[in-house]
Formats: sequence, structure tokens, C-alpha cells
Amino acid sequence: MLKTLVIENIAVIKKAQIEFTGGLNVLTGETGAGKSIVVDSINAILGERTSRELVRAGSDNAFVNAYFEDINDDVKLKLNEYDIPVEEDGSLLLNRKISSGGK
Repeated sequence: MLKTLVIENIAVIKKAQIEFTGGLNVLTGETGAGKSIVVDSINAILGERTSRELVRAGSDNAFVNAYFEDINDDVKLKLNEYDIPVEEDGSLLLNRKISSGGK
């Protein structure tokens, strides 16, 4: 389960930390509040292709960090196929850097 998402220099968000709880989590807000940016950030940390346009204007890089807890055995097996280690307590920390230079 995704527990914490940290977004830095993504679109209009300078820095945000979002804590998720068990059960249903809902993102609400007015147009332009950043709901889609949160979804785009989750997609980025899970490996989706991203555009350098996601990087906040005036920044060289953007960062997304995600902390997962209670990873189930099926997911652990899939991560193992890609040599992605899961901690003994079943947690995982993923980090992604997105460069404004496109690298």
C-alpha cells in the first residue's frame, strides 16, 4: 500500500508530502488545485514515461519519492524479477528524478 508520496518541483507544486491511510483515499479540490499532478506523480514513480514539461518552471530537476508498506507476496515476486529489493519488514522506498534537460 502506498503510505507516503513526496513531490518536489512537479508542475506548480514546489514541495508536497501526502500521507495515505488504509481504505479509500479521495483527492478533491478546485480546478488547478493539483489533483492530476498527484496522479501523474504516482504514475511516474511506478515507471510511466514522463515529459520534461512536468518539471516546475525555473527548476533543473523534479523528484518523486514513494514509500510503500505491507507489500504482498505477488508484488514482491514481481519486484524480485527486476532486482528491486523489498525491506525485511515488507516496505519499499522508490525515488525518481526527472530532469528538465530530458535525461
